[in-house]
Amino acid sequence: MVVVGAGGPSPGVGVRAFSPAPPWPPWFVRVPVSPVAVSAVLWLAVLLGGVGLAAGLAAVRQGWRPRPRRLILGSVVAVVALMVIPPVGSNDMLVYVAAGRIAVLGHSPYVMTPGQLMASGDPIGAGTVFTYQDVPSPYGPVATATEAAASELGGTSVARTLFWLKVWDALGYLVLVIALDRLVRSDAARRVRAHLLWSVNPLMLFEMVASGHNDVLAAAAGLSAVLAMSRLGASRRGSRPAGWRRGLLAGILLGLAAAIKAPYLLFGAGLAWHARRSPRMLAALALGTAAVLVPGYVLAGRAAISATVGLGAKAPIGPSPWILPVLMLQQVLHWHTSNARVDTLALIGSAAAAAVLLSRMPSGSRDLPAVRVALAATLALLVLSPQQWPWYTALVFPLLAVFPASRLDWIVVTYASATAVGMLPVVFLTGLHPASLARHVLAGVLGIVLLCVAEAGINLLWLCCTNDWRPVTDLGDGAATR
Repeated sequence: MVVVGAGGPSPGVGVRAFSPAPPWPPWFVRVPVSPVAVSAVLWLAVLLGGVGLAAGLAAVRQGWRPRPRRLILGSVVAVVALMVIPPVGSNDMLVYVAAGRIAVLGHSPYVMTPGQLMASGDPIGAGTVFTYQDVPSPYGPVATATEAAASELGGTSVARTLFWLKVWDALGYLVLVIALDRLVRSDAARRVRAHLLWSVNPLMLFEMVASGHNDVLAAAAGLSAVLAMSRLGASRRGSRPAGWRRGLLAGILLGLAAAIKAPYLLFGAGLAWHARRSPRMLAALALGTAAVLVPGYVLAGRAAISATVGLGAKAPIGPSPWILPVLMLQQVLHWHTSNARVDTLALIGSAAAAAVLLSRMPSGSRDLPAVRVALAATLALLVLSPQQWPWYTALVFPLLAVFPASRLDWIVVTYASATAVGMLPVVFLTGLHPASLARHVLAGVLGIVLLCVAEAGINLLWLCCTNDWRPVTDLGDGAATR
C-alpha cells in the first residue's frame, strides 16, 4: 500500500491528480509505471490483507501469542508510513479538502458545493477535480471543524491540506490503539486479538489511514464513549453503577462521534442499555450528547441537518446484494424517487435484525456490557444498509476487538474484505482484449463480491438460528461465547 501510494495520485489508485508541496507531505515520486500495474498491485495488497487478518485470528485461537509491543510498534510504523503518502483507493479526502476550504472562506459547506468552489476560481478549487461536485457536505459539524482546521494549516495547497487531514486520522487511529491495549492488557489472548482486529488490521489501516476516511475519528470518539461508561460498570466492591459524571463524559464523546458521522449515534444504544437501571446516569448521558449535538447543529445551521438527513436520498443504492430486490420493489410500488424510502425500510429492518441479534448473540464480556448491544445495532445496520461501503466497517471492528472470539469474526472479516475489494479501482481490467472480456470479468468480480456480502448476512442469520457462536478452539476470551 505504501509503495503504491508513493507513486502518486493516478487512476490506478483511484485518486485525482494534485500538485505536491515540498518539503511538506504527502511525499510521492511520479514514476513511469502503468496504472494497470498499480491497480493490480493494490488489489493484491488488499486481498493479502484480508487473508492475513483471517490467518492471524486463526493462529491466536491455536495459541499464538506475539509480543504486544511489537504489534503496537508495527501499527505505529504502518500509520506513519501511510500518513505521509497521498490517499490510496478513494477520492473522498478531496471532498474533505473542499469542505474545509469552503468553511475557511466563510461559507457553509452544507450549502456551497465543491463544484461552486471550483467555479469561483479559488486556488483549492482549481487545484484538483472533486468527486460529488454538486453535493453539499454530508458530514457533521465536528467533521467540518476538523476539515476547516486542516484547511487553515494547509493554506492554498491541496497537498498540505491533505497531509493535515491525514494527521488527524493517524492520531485518531493511534488513540484507539492505546485505549484498546490499556483496556485488555491483563488478558494475553484478548490483548493480541484486539491488536489484530484494529492496530495491525490491514483492512482498517487501508480504509482509515491510507484512504483517509474520517470514520476513524468517529470510531475513536464512539468507542471511547463506550469504554468511559463500561469501565465504571463494575467497581472493586461489586457491580455498582457508574456515576453521573461518567455518563456525562460518555454522552459528550458520543455526541462528538455522531457530530462527525451520524451512524455512530448507534453506539448510544449500548450506552443507554448499560445505564438503564440508573435514571441519573441515563439523564447525564442524554445531556452530554445534547450538549455537543445541539450547539453544533445550531451553529452549522438548518442546512447541516438537511444535508446529513438527506444523504440517503442522494446517495446511490449500492454496491449491495440487496439491489435486485430493491429495484423489483421500486417497480412494483412505482417509486421514482425512492432512495429515502429504501433507507427507511433498511432502518426498520436493521431495528428488527438488531432485536434478533440481541436475543441470540453471545453474552459478551462482563466488564464491557455496553459493547454487546452496540455491536448488535451496528452489525444490523451494516448488513442491511443499501450502501455497502467498506469504510463503514469502522463501526464494527473496534467493538469486535473487545468482544469475545466467536464465529462472528469470520463474518465480519469476510464482509470487510469483500467490500474493500469491491471498491478498488479496476484499471487493470482495461488491458484485457477484447473489450467485452473486461466487462464480463468485471461483472464476475462484482458478482463474487456481492455474493460474499450476501453470504455474510445469511451466515449471521444462520448463527442466530443455530445459536452456535463458539469458535473451534475456545481460549477463554474473558467470557463464555455460547
